[in-house]
Amino acid sequence: MHIFRMLSYIFSRKQRWQFLGIFLLQLFATLLDFFGIALIMPFVNILITPTQIDGTWWAELVRSITGATEIKDILLFLTLLMIAIYVVKNAFLLFLTGLQTRFNYKNHIRLGSKMITCYMHKPYTYHLQRNTSEIVRNINQDVNSAFSVISGLFALVSDILIIVFLVVYLFAVDPWMTLAVMIALSFCSAVYFLIVRRKIRTFGQEDREITAKMMKAILQSMGGIKEVKIMGREQFFADVYTAAGQEMVYRKRRYAILSAIPSRLIETLCMGGILSVIAIKIVSGEELVELVPGLSAFAVAAIRLLPRANSINAHINGITYALPALESLYEELIDSEKLEKERQEEIARKKAEKKTVALGKENDIFVKNVTFTYPEKEEPVLKNVNLNIPHGTSVGIIGVTGAGKTTLVDVILGVLKPQEGTICYGTLDIHEDYAEWQKHIGYIPQTIYLTDETIRKNVALGIPEDQIDDKAVWKALENAQIADFVRSLEEGLDTVVGERGVRISGGQRQRIGIARALYHDPEILFFDEATSSLDNETEAAVMESIKGLSGNKTMIIVAHRLTTIEHCDKVFKVEKNVITETKLHH
Repeated sequence: MHIFRMLSYIFSRKQRWQFLGIFLLQLFATLLDFFGIALIMPFVNILITPTQIDGTWWAELVRSITGATEIKDILLFLTLLMIAIYVVKNAFLLFLTGLQTRFNYKNHIRLGSKMITCYMHKPYTYHLQRNTSEIVRNINQDVNSAFSVISGLFALVSDILIIVFLVVYLFAVDPWMTLAVMIALSFCSAVYFLIVRRKIRTFGQEDREITAKMMKAILQSMGGIKEVKIMGREQFFADVYTAAGQEMVYRKRRYAILSAIPSRLIETLCMGGILSVIAIKIVSGEELVELVPGLSAFAVAAIRLLPRANSINAHINGITYALPALESLYEELIDSEKLEKERQEEIARKKAEKKTVALGKENDIFVKNVTFTYPEKEEPVLKNVNLNIPHGTSVGIIGVTGAGKTTLVDVILGVLKPQEGTICYGTLDIHEDYAEWQKHIGYIPQTIYLTDETIRKNVALGIPEDQIDDKAVWKALENAQIADFVRSLEEGLDTVVGERGVRISGGQRQRIGIARALYHDPEILFFDEATSSLDNETEAAVMESIKGLSGNKTMIIVAHRLTTIEHCDKVFKVEKNVITETKLHH
């Protein structure tokens, strides 16, 4: 029931109804499959003794439909009917296979998208504590595993139903032989549940951990390819991947052997049981001719029964193996729902608070009694911080490395949420309506993230191409002092910059990042050591352009170089988790 509760939560109401529809079709397919098997024994009996059909109601029905008068004509009709039944049955099974595959992959994409959205909306502190390889694994492998569970459940139900029908049918054919098979199956099930199942679940959990290690090796080696090649460390990362891969091979081998034990036992014991019963019947003097019809029916049914029994074992193994991944998805979504509920409750509480500011201060930024401590840390990075940033002013923030300059900026930006205190934009608490706050801000980090796309798409990051305003792009490039460079390129705005912007210089990457922040013409600009990678001349040119915005835009500039903030209206120093206003010494 735990599995069904998790699946019910993860999937929408519409998807659950689709599950039910697929299940009912699967049930119908199972009945068709059983019907095809059940016809074998009477068909064989008729072929052996054709005269037994005389006087039967269905023979008369065949005669009335076909006009047949001789037994051979009736037998021909029955043979053709059997062919038709098997054609229809297998055509329907092919249709169902296509339907299930479409359903699985279509909803696979939906769940993958749901998980990406889930992780994108997690707090920034969550991503500070998690490795990207784990998230990539969860979105790719865990979503795959969730659908492995669904496919396994569909197949499991189908196999269990067909086995139930077959067992009932076989009891009617030969109860002793059936009993021998059932004892063998029960023994194998006991072996599985007492010995194999727990181990397989452990293998499933270990598989997730090893997969994360392998992905981590790939991401880290490719993420720092330039440094890796300069230092000649290529083999190190290949060895890390190989070590994790070898561990994966060892685990997979043990899983394969362990999961195959019940199926091998099933075949050995079941066939041994059937042949033993036959031997007993031969010794007891039963006529072999009398055994043929029953044995033929039993053989056909057993041929279907044993693979189904093995298949059930495989499906249970697969579900058990994938269960840790399904539980991980479930827990992530539950956690996101909990966080979203808390956020909505906080928004409602903040909206209920009546906040006022003095006339003319509607566009000022107010940091009030803010304390922030990173998760799993004891000492706060910021403690009881109070800061007012008037609209249109330039504010510089300085301090030694690790003092908390970037943390302060992240708190004001709203990506970090303080444990105490508030950040307001006029009367708007930024966490009351974060989407509204985002409309007013632009951010330029020290390291610019560029996608392997065109300059146009990188400046207007995240906006569909048909909605990008080229005039706004060019204006932003002009303000970032890079428009002339873009015009000089053969493909202009359509120039692809490469992964992480490897096809352009560091200074050009930085200025494209500045242009990105200016694209929406925000009122407030945050520069988190954004010009530290530029040479003095380029920085001076960029800052001259930025200074032209003074008075119209509020600018918060974190810098190491004092020349970067020498024209700021205010300068704040971050030191020992407190912030004080200071004066620059020229």
